[in-house]
Amino acid sequence: MTMGAFPSPASERRSAAWFCGDGAVTGVGSLPFVDAARAIDFVARCAPEVPFWPQLRRLSPREAAIPQVLGPAFKHVVVVRGEYAFHVPPDRMERFAAALAREDAKLEPGNAAGFYAFLDAFARGAFPEARAAKGHIMGPVTTASALESDGCSLIENVEMRRVIAEHVARMANAQAEALLKVAPSAVLVLDEAYLGAALRTRPALRAAMVELLRVVVLHVRRPGLLVGLHCCDEMPLSVLNEIAPDVFSFDAHHGGAVFAADPDARRFVAEGGHVAWGWVPTRDDLRDVDAAAMADRWWSAAQRLVEDGGEIDVARIRCRSMVTASCGLAGSSEETCERSFALARELSLRFAERAEAQP
Repeated sequence: MTMGAFPSPASERRSAAWFCGDGAVTGVGSLPFVDAARAIDFVARCAPEVPFWPQLRRLSPREAAIPQVLGPAFKHVVVVRGEYAFHVPPDRMERFAAALAREDAKLEPGNAAGFYAFLDAFARGAFPEARAAKGHIMGPVTTASALESDGCSLIENVEMRRVIAEHVARMANAQAEALLKVAPSAVLVLDEAYLGAALRTRPALRAAMVELLRVVVLHVRRPGLLVGLHCCDEMPLSVLNEIAPDVFSFDAHHGGAVFAADPDARRFVAEGGHVAWGWVPTRDDLRDVDAAAMADRWWSAAQRLVEDGGEIDVARIRCRSMVTASCGLAGSSEETCERSFALARELSLRFAERAEAQP
């Protein structure tokens, strides 16, 4: 995977102006349901404009992000701790790499029930208001950082970084093709939950990490598809412009004001980037969370971008925005999930009212 054959990311990203999120509510990816049909009904009701396929890791351990992206190669991996620490025994490394290199890499019904239920529902007309279908896949930096062999993280292994990135690109391409068969357009987000930590703990690998993501974005991007990057951790936004995704999904609850004040964020928006603002905090008690207060914070962030961004105006920010929770909701209750999406919807409406009242 090399850069020579590809156009510049910035010029490609500007072609994404055809999409208008218009503050649509969508999901980061995971939901707390254990039944795919119920999850699809929830998505159709709560995210009708940009519906997303639900990752259901409570349904099966294979639905967790790393097992899901590794697919059949996961049988060569040993769980060390939680969902982001895995060991590849040295005597299995060759078979592990060969499994990742398969050309037919794709999500399987056994590890992505929500994805296949989503495709079926879309084909049946379950999302008549949809302007795009949203998908997601674990990104190469987080995937490689979650794996180690012989005491060394695979993010430090040049060859395995390449193998993993190519595998993720194939997985993402297969998903994109499936989504575009049923939807008018699609948004496919690379989930890089560990990117911020990886950049902090391994600064010498910054250029390599950027290149991994940059190349995957360019391999996946195509007409009718926005390629996004999700990171709910702090990360330097200069990296965002080097990677140049079409969409940046982030934890705005903790970092919205910082984002709006950063020149690199303003550059991202000015050059055509879309933003999925994760304003609704991911926690199980949302009773004290107020949509009006969140709308005030979003409006302040938008005003900062308008003030310092030259060609940026509020209408443009609204068009190039979506609203989400700050991260996935698999760890929440179903009741909290309902509350989270209701808050996001109210927040979107309040922001739209302010934008429309502008002279």
